[in-house]
Amino acid sequence: MNLVRFLVLSVSVISPSLGLENFTVIQFLRDIRYQQHFGYLMLLKNMNATISTNFTRMEDNSHFVKDIMDQIGVPLIQLNERVSFYLKNNHRTDLLTMVYLSSMNLMDHDGLLKALVGDLRHMTSSRVLFLVELEKEDYMFLFKLFELCWRQQLLNVVAMFADHQATGTFYSYTHFPAFRLEQRLYNPNETIFPDRLRNMHGYRLPVIIGGTVPRIIAYYNKKGRIVFKGTVGHFMNAFQQKYNCTFVEPLPVKPGAPSTDLTKAVLNGTVDISMGITYPTIPFYGFTYPYEILNWCLMLPVEPNIPAAQYYINVFELDAFLLTVGTMVVISTVLSATLLFFGYGVHIYEFFLHDSCLRGALGQSFSEVFHPPTLVRGIYIQICVLGILLTVWFNSYFSAYVTSMPKTAPYRTFDDVLESNLKVVAWKPEYDELLGRLVEFRKYKPMFKVESNFSRYISDRDSFNTKYGYMMTSSKWIVVTEQQKIFTSVLFRMRDDFCFFNTVPLGFPVHENSIYMEPINTVILEMSAHGLHTYALRMGFTEQIEAGQLSLKDLSPRREYRAMQVEDLVYIWYGFAFMVLLSGLVLLLEILWQRLGGKNK
Repeated sequence: MNLVRFLVLSVSVISPSLGLENFTVIQFLRDIRYQQHFGYLMLLKNMNATISTNFTRMEDNSHFVKDIMDQIGVPLIQLNERVSFYLKNNHRTDLLTMVYLSSMNLMDHDGLLKALVGDLRHMTSSRVLFLVELEKEDYMFLFKLFELCWRQQLLNVVAMFADHQATGTFYSYTHFPAFRLEQRLYNPNETIFPDRLRNMHGYRLPVIIGGTVPRIIAYYNKKGRIVFKGTVGHFMNAFQQKYNCTFVEPLPVKPGAPSTDLTKAVLNGTVDISMGITYPTIPFYGFTYPYEILNWCLMLPVEPNIPAAQYYINVFELDAFLLTVGTMVVISTVLSATLLFFGYGVHIYEFFLHDSCLRGALGQSFSEVFHPPTLVRGIYIQICVLGILLTVWFNSYFSAYVTSMPKTAPYRTFDDVLESNLKVVAWKPEYDELLGRLVEFRKYKPMFKVESNFSRYISDRDSFNTKYGYMMTSSKWIVVTEQQKIFTSVLFRMRDDFCFFNTVPLGFPVHENSIYMEPINTVILEMSAHGLHTYALRMGFTEQIEAGQLSLKDLSPRREYRAMQVEDLVYIWYGFAFMVLLSGLVLLLEILWQRLGGKNK
């Protein structure tokens, strides 16, 4: 391979007033700190290696370290290849690392380079300065070194050779839009570590795209170009525009693939970013800042109408029924006592329920006594008024039930759902996550109908089948709410107090040391600050219609006129049967009483 074609010479010139004699390691560090502040230094070298005077101008390395701390004014940590220290656990991230390589054979420094990656775990975006003990530049060596740095997610890297003062040059690399070496002339007025990710120059960034609507809405427009909408689609467009890159998919596209299945492609290095947000693992490594905060709740069907047969029972609740019977008993007692007072014959049972009072309350005609006194006529009028009130009361309530059918009792707790016959459909990975993390919810295990096939689960949930309840995210519920606005009647509802998880953070899976972590977090925060994420959520319903993935069909059942049926009068038949049995029993008792009385005579 002709590596010279990867070399780009800088047009910078050395300041005549500065002179090459000032291009020392300490001066270089001072310039870096002036341009981009760092809080401390880390020096890495093999245990038996000694930094030559080409870099230190001192025979004793300890004096060199002391000189750096005195002149730069920052603390310094010195480690070797036998120590791998997770710096981020106890230190700040604004550091500069110096790595001394005593030879051009990278195999001799394998342990040192591994220690470098281990020390900078989750801090690979920090700056690294390689001091290479070579009298002359070697492009093949630089190519291998920088290629290794790229594989280990080390982007901000600079190298200088032992002849740096004679040549006034140092070396770096960029991978945007393609890998190339950079030979740069020292100029303290130019940025030593430029922001490589600020402009990727059209770099083709490998990603994998997945997830379901409304997060990712993919379709082909009239020009035959694929369009990505939804919350993730809007993020993709914003990221590509801000950093001047293009997302490419090296793996076959899997429409509707669950976002949890995409993490494997990131872990094995096939892609750099997964464009499918999912819930993070613990600890929270390998995930970006949360792009979406959601609630994971139960979407339950609206309570069904009570059976028509129960209308008659609901009109007269127990309290109202007892009040009506009590009123009839009082009126019967008053009527019987009045009739008895005026010399009319009265049976004992009529003091409890008079025939005239019962018939009048039921709206039937009844016969009055011959030439009734004025007081008795007043009681008869009172009975008629009672009958009118009861009839009007019953008819008004019954008509209201028929025209606006009442619902059955709503679910108030998870226990109510568990005790009912309603099953809640859940996707198996989410179900396992629920029962795995929340031990207290394992008692609700019989409540669920677990579906392992993701496509079938999505299809069932989007069909609005009211035979089941479904686990629902708050982002999807926004679309469901808008869709139900075109229905004749609402089919499902979701309550905030029926959530198993609240404020679940969802982020993009990336490599734990990914160089794209900070740019992704920047776009996430900017979109959130400007309300673009909320806008994308609200536009999900419209964008699904535009993509042809959602129809405006009314899925609610039609409400048609239905004539009264036999089963609607089931409680009337029960009452009729009870009264027939009671009448028959009374008749038998009367016959038995007469026969026994005849024998006694």
